[in-house]
Amino acid sequence: MPKKPENEERPLQQQTLSLRISDALRTRLERAKELISSKTGEAVTTSDVAKQFLESAREDRLEVVDLLAQPTETLLQIRRKGEAQHVLSRAEWTVLAYFVQQGLEAFSDRTPNPVSRESLIGVLDAFVSVFELRKERTSKLDEYYLGNLPTECRPAKAKDTGEQVTPEIVRRTVLETRKRLSDPATKWEPLLAARNLYVILEEEKLSGAEALDRVLRPCWLILWRLAARGHYFVKQQPLRPASTPKDSFYQPPIPSVKEGEYSLSFARGEGSEFSLLLSFPGPRGPMYPIEGYPKITEFRAMLATLGPEGERRWNREYFLGYTAPSEEGKGKEDVWFRGHANAITFGFSEKEWKSVQTLFRRAWEIPEVRMAWDELALEYGEL
Repeated sequence: MPKKPENEERPLQQQTLSLRISDALRTRLERAKELISSKTGEAVTTSDVAKQFLESAREDRLEVVDLLAQPTETLLQIRRKGEAQHVLSRAEWTVLAYFVQQGLEAFSDRTPNPVSRESLIGVLDAFVSVFELRKERTSKLDEYYLGNLPTECRPAKAKDTGEQVTPEIVRRTVLETRKRLSDPATKWEPLLAARNLYVILEEEKLSGAEALDRVLRPCWLILWRLAARGHYFVKQQPLRPASTPKDSFYQPPIPSVKEGEYSLSFARGEGSEFSLLLSFPGPRGPMYPIEGYPKITEFRAMLATLGPEGERRWNREYFLGYTAPSEEGKGKEDVWFRGHANAITFGFSEKEWKSVQTLFRRAWEIPEVRMAWDELALEYGEL
């Protein structure tokens, strides 16, 4: 058999490296697995994650993993820095984007309201702003970005010919998506768009921290509320620092409000928390308490949605509601609701239901209620 020349190149062989790692490092790799899986929804192995880390060796990527070791404390620190107008690092913006993705894609009875159009547009604006900071003209991720956007928003030429994805196609698709979202007639929602923001911050070569902070700053409030929503969905707790005795201070009572024969009174709680007491007609009429931001949010959403002129059924985390033919006849319907926790059921005529709707609408015009509610929205997110 002829002998191979000594200078002939041999095919490269993949080497296997075995390492004994500490429990702390293993925990970091497990957190990294969650981050990487969130991009595609596909599972990855610990060895895959370790390989990516060794190949990239990026400090900010490791920093993201470390920041997620204590997500609540990290997000509270990000809020303090953000509200003080301090520059956030790339890793901090990436952590925020990770929870924005969780918030945008969260489907749960605990998130009774869909994400607003304004917030969806804000996520698109944030992505396209960072997109302009890429150091390299083209990227292998352009096709990924396009895949997370609605097909009908792609340029006609790109849809018909299936040509190679370019940065311009991605940019035009984002802008068309934004334009259609501004039209109330649009029914779909680009719920995967937040993946693009997270991936571009996590993967791409971008300009420095100051440039990144400058382009994302206008979207701060929208991104924060979505991140708080994502945190609540994942951790089931608000983004609120632990209270101490010195944090307590006197808060003036919130005035009651009355509409027709119904009234609504308030009781202050910890921080900005408050509870409601819905009083029914009559000197000994029942009084129904509603406590906690998530429960009050769901009740308000049910109140705005359920009724003869709206949805006929509501069934979420805390309440069941439905309409039924009224004993008054003449095509009228009554509205009924009950709490899942206690099964106490109340019925309303169309006129009474409208009175309660007006009662809550007027209550949320009270400055003290509005101020407390806005603060709670920063702690729980856009539920």
